[in-house]
Amino acid sequence: MTAPAGTWRTHPVRAAVLVDHPSQHIAPGLRLLTERVEIRPRVYYWNPATRGVYDRGFGRHVRWNVDLHSGYDWWAPPTGASAGRRWMAAWRKLHRDRPDVVLTFGWASPIARVGIAYSTVTRTPLLYYGDTNGHVEPTTWRHRLRGLVLRRLFRRAAGAVSTGAFNRDFYLAHGLPPELVYPGVLPANVTLFHSVAAPRRRLRDQEGAERALVIGFAGKFTSVKGVPDMVDAVARLPRDRPWKLHLIGDGPLRPQLESAVAQRDLTERVHFLGFRNADELPALMSEIDIMVMPSRKEPRGLVAIEAMAAGAAVVVSSATGLWGPGDVIQHRRTGVVFPAGDVEALATCIRELLGDPGLRTCLATAGQAQSLSFGPADFASTVGDALLATIRGNSDGG
Repeated sequence: MTAPAGTWRTHPVRAAVLVDHPSQHIAPGLRLLTERVEIRPRVYYWNPATRGVYDRGFGRHVRWNVDLHSGYDWWAPPTGASAGRRWMAAWRKLHRDRPDVVLTFGWASPIARVGIAYSTVTRTPLLYYGDTNGHVEPTTWRHRLRGLVLRRLFRRAAGAVSTGAFNRDFYLAHGLPPELVYPGVLPANVTLFHSVAAPRRRLRDQEGAERALVIGFAGKFTSVKGVPDMVDAVARLPRDRPWKLHLIGDGPLRPQLESAVAQRDLTERVHFLGFRNADELPALMSEIDIMVMPSRKEPRGLVAIEAMAAGAAVVVSSATGLWGPGDVIQHRRTGVVFPAGDVEALATCIRELLGDPGLRTCLATAGQAQSLSFGPADFASTVGDALLATIRGNSDGG
């Protein structure tokens, strides 16, 4: 299925984009990718999730109240069929559509494995897209075995679209040559967060320096997200300054966290805002002065980028995938990085930002400007360029 030399410019590139389920972060970028006249993408979902999905991290059924399905071409196998029948339906659909290039999100989901098998059999160029953070990879025998498998898979790939400095390092460490690792973006809806937050922050600024500064966390209440570290850190902050902590989200650790807050006499300062849907988050982010992502393991960390776009200064752990060379967070320029799991270091970072409004403003301003290059349009641009470069290289015999 190699395209004849010189023909890739004469008709839109048929791109198969294989994704496990729709995402509120990816859908806007897919709409913009569809607008590129030189590319004709079709998204293949394993689970269209039209009624939402159960999220174990939040401990609840989640149905995002934003449109995830319109504005682009997509297909999914019958949801009521067995896994085997769905697998074969996806294979037959790809065979009928005969894409020029396949882009698979990850490699572990059933639909990704269909795409990998199809590309191998038909010799269709295959690109990988993901957010694996190679700097926090465990060293168990299972992961060493997975590394061997991935090296074999990547050896047969046409390339990968990296979504950050550490994700790029992951692909390079598993054998992909640098020229086949294309720059990409895992998008956040930065324009929306920026536009909603701007007028609200202007009103907050009029309240003066005596208002309580808001420290924020948004995500799942699980150990891997580092939420207990967050509570332990704020317990070490000075009580003679006006501050409060907003915990946005839910999950299995909520009772434990509520108990810890009560034991530390922080009930008046720490507010549990509960799970909030997508359309509520921009306004909530605009209330936050210092956003913290204390994760013990985090492939990327889109919440931090959303908070940056909304004008918050951000503090992230070293286990996030946000702060590598040339990435969205540069230490003490666009954000602050602390060693993952070090509660005292986290408390020190927050304490400094509470007491230094100049530093807080500089980080927020620079971070906001940097974050605006990580939106849906940047996703569509970089993914589209990678797809076209792959076809161009394949047409030239590369």
